[in-house]
Amino acid sequence: MHILFVAAEFAPLVRTSGLADMTAALVHALRALGHDVRVVIPRYRCLRPVNAIQERPLAAAFLPVGERQEQLRIFHTQSNGVPLYQLDIPAAFERETIYGDVDDDRRFLLFARGVLALMLHLRDVDGWRVDVVHTIDWQSALVPNYLKTYYHYTFGGIASVHTIRDLSAQGIFNQFSLYLSGLSDGGMVETSVGLPGDRFNFMARGLLFADVISTVSPTHSLEMLRPEGGVGLHHLLQTRHERLAGIINGIDTIRYNPETDLFIAANYTVHNSTGKHMCKAALQQECGLAADGARPLIGMIGPLTPQYGADLAALALPWLIAHTDAQLIILGSGDAVIERRFAEQAARTPERICVQTDVNEVSVQRIYAGCDICLFPACAEPGGDKHLIALCYGSVPVVRAAGSMNDTVREGYDGNGFRFHHHSEGELIDALHRCLTSFQDVQSWRQIQARGMAEDNSWAASAREYVALYDWARRFV
Repeated sequence: MHILFVAAEFAPLVRTSGLADMTAALVHALRALGHDVRVVIPRYRCLRPVNAIQERPLAAAFLPVGERQEQLRIFHTQSNGVPLYQLDIPAAFERETIYGDVDDDRRFLLFARGVLALMLHLRDVDGWRVDVVHTIDWQSALVPNYLKTYYHYTFGGIASVHTIRDLSAQGIFNQFSLYLSGLSDGGMVETSVGLPGDRFNFMARGLLFADVISTVSPTHSLEMLRPEGGVGLHHLLQTRHERLAGIINGIDTIRYNPETDLFIAANYTVHNSTGKHMCKAALQQECGLAADGARPLIGMIGPLTPQYGADLAALALPWLIAHTDAQLIILGSGDAVIERRFAEQAARTPERICVQTDVNEVSVQRIYAGCDICLFPACAEPGGDKHLIALCYGSVPVVRAAGSMNDTVREGYDGNGFRFHHHSEGELIDALHRCLTSFQDVQSWRQIQARGMAEDNSWAASAREYVALYDWARRFV
């Protein structure tokens, strides 16, 4: 299958968010399955090489935007074996910023039109016909809109998939964007789904015109249909729910592998946990905690904010200290009030609690490897991967059952972790109590750890689901 990925970021070349890592990981996984996958991104100034004057473009053209025509040059290169096209549009990307400028609508309108120009070149000059265009987030969301309208007769046989990674970032601008886009014949289609008629919404248009929509977890695909989870787009998503699917993001199982991880005190496998006991002892010593392998060691990694449930964890601290012998390692920073509560408790019981604010790769992986339990009480987690990494390291997750955590963490006879459903101190304490009770049963605990470590949470598993999604999208064209 010929697949063209359209994204604003691609690791390791340009990265400001998880979009870059997701795009790169999924592309590599799809190529490993034998598909011809290529990527197109903007050619930001930071990507321009020193010898740009000598570098020759693959093709050149002019792109309409309002009454103007802006120059486009297409450069072809490779990134870790992936064919990569960079769209050099000086009017849009010859600047220091990636995004966040007042004319971002014009910039990414030009990017979308440049993608269509690239597709014409690939088809008519290179003989490479796209089967599926995969766009991600608002910056590339206009491509499906153009495919189904302005370029319908040119590319009528190409399927489109649009992935929602962050629904809160929608690319909302004013009506002038409609004029700039050249899509005025269709009018403000936003009004057809109950959105304000004076707002041009990139994300909404991607959702309206894509053949298939995906997001980063099955549970999140349902959460988005409700007002509290749809960020104003729930009515639109409800009209397209039959074309909506959720696919869980994978993790880098080469980077996160306790059998080969060079950052941890000792390596271990699902069949031999001796190394994990050594990692726990090393972590206790490093954090100044009482060295006791029989005590449960809990880790919490992430921003210390209410959104990530750190307020609940702070409220549960007195119970944890008074009614259990558990130790707690906290890695992160955020809300000043929450930080102070953790720091005050750590000062009173330094043998039980350690707070670290310097978040780095080494510390993160040592906590995953050394802890018995990892706590993730986030209010919402559309497609997070921290709990999947914890499973990989045999650290049993305690999670709020939201988003991808609801899809991947199970509690019960075949469980791999522990869950609570409502954002409340009492439910969190109940879940921790069940978890710490299970920890006392060594055989049962070992089975819970083994189930999590044996699961396939790789990008290869996610890529196979995306292939099925592409086949589904192609049926609609």
